[in-house]
Amino acid sequence: MKNTSGNVMDQTNGFRTLAATLLLSIALTVQVEAQQEYGYTEFAASGSPEAHKVFLTGLLQLHNFEYGDARVSFQEAQLIDPHFTMAYWGEALSYEHSFWGRFDLDASRAVLTRLGTTPEERADRAQTAREKAYLHTIEELFGEGTQEERELRYSTALRQLHEQYPEDLDAAAFYALSILFTSYDGRDYTRYMRAAAIAEQVLDKNPLHPGALHYSIHSYDDPVHAPLGLRAARDYIKVAPSAIHALHMGSHIYFALGMWEEGTARNIRSFEEAVGRQVNPDDLYSGQAYHALTWLIYSLSQQGKHDEVEARLAMIEKQVEQYGGGNPAPRRQYVGARASYIVDTQQWDSHYAGVEIDHTGLDRFSIATDYYVQGLVALNRGDMSKAVAALDAMGAQEEVMSADREVMAPRLLHLALEGQIKLAAGHKEEALELIGRAEELEGSLPAEYGPAVPVQPMAELLADTHLALGNAQMAQHYYEFSLQRAVGRGRSLAGLRQLAH
Repeated sequence: MKNTSGNVMDQTNGFRTLAATLLLSIALTVQVEAQQEYGYTEFAASGSPEAHKVFLTGLLQLHNFEYGDARVSFQEAQLIDPHFTMAYWGEALSYEHSFWGRFDLDASRAVLTRLGTTPEERADRAQTAREKAYLHTIEELFGEGTQEERELRYSTALRQLHEQYPEDLDAAAFYALSILFTSYDGRDYTRYMRAAAIAEQVLDKNPLHPGALHYSIHSYDDPVHAPLGLRAARDYIKVAPSAIHALHMGSHIYFALGMWEEGTARNIRSFEEAVGRQVNPDDLYSGQAYHALTWLIYSLSQQGKHDEVEARLAMIEKQVEQYGGGNPAPRRQYVGARASYIVDTQQWDSHYAGVEIDHTGLDRFSIATDYYVQGLVALNRGDMSKAVAALDAMGAQEEVMSADREVMAPRLLHLALEGQIKLAAGHKEEALELIGRAEELEGSLPAEYGPAVPVQPMAELLADTHLALGNAQMAQHYYEFSLQRAVGRGRSLAGLRQLAH
């Protein structure tokens, strides 16, 4: 007898794919026209229909990391129906930005207290076993213990929720996100692919789910796996066109693949949307606006669009002049963006190379980055004493080991600047040893996405050093090695072109 089960299965899968494609096409047409959507999900919750509608908006905003807007939506749902238990769950989560490492535990606990003074009292407010399970997850997250201990318990509770309610796509999505932010030793591919698999299963059932699209991009945004994220990068901006973060997120994939034009387009749109929502475009930029703007400066630098980069730097410089006196945020953003521009374009005599920044309130990473750029500018202007002064100002850097690039960057930049000073002084072996040590340390870190951290890949700097010393073979090796992690990076490509001639 002829086996037709394979053909039937193929037809079934084909119909599912066609149905999902048609659903996406129809919904995207409506959403793009409205420009007011955040994606689509279904979430049963006890309460009035009017409150439920607002709650769903908040839930979608939460998946899009639009935390402030989500909080407003959840609070509005509570005003409509004070007994809408899940609105308190959502508001409490709106203060917890675990993936970004930002928290307001007191605010989250205060929301829970409004729902009830004890976990038992709060559980009694829930109308269904599923709602009680959801509340239990945040009881774990906002209970006792360190941040890491609470996050791990939260992830375990989400896994149990997901297993108990396998058709609940939001439970699955939140569990996938928790896998990502509990990967404490950096990018663990096994964990990240487990999160990606869960997100893909959600997308099979609902291709308009913003959390699944969002978290799959975060799972794939490294040079090895980024091709797997191209679909999500393409679709997310269409599914959630009203989410500023969604407008930016595709660039995680594009940057990892060196697709600078696509990344530039995404961040222009995200930045302009963020600024467009301000009462006055000259007001202090939001974190979302700065995030898109600094990424934009990086991709424009990779494309060699110096004039456009300088125009964007001027925007941040204006913010520093207006708000930087009492607020370190504009100065921190300026330090990072200016460093990227100077190092990547080598415009040592640019106006921006000479701007002095007050370090008050800045973190160690930003201060080290600024001194590093000061030292490079001085070296390339022939001022050895000023370069040494910048190195001394960085201070002695302990031999720390961490998977966090910003924690490691001060040590790497100190080695890199000291090595370049040794090279300028004619101490070739010492220069190679110092910069080689920096490259070795950075090589132990997980691959990352986005603008380079530290401001120049150490493999690229080591290649530059070998090129300056006339060792073409080693220079080529390290430029190619740098490009494996920083795909399409302009400085490394320029180095290879120089070797080819």
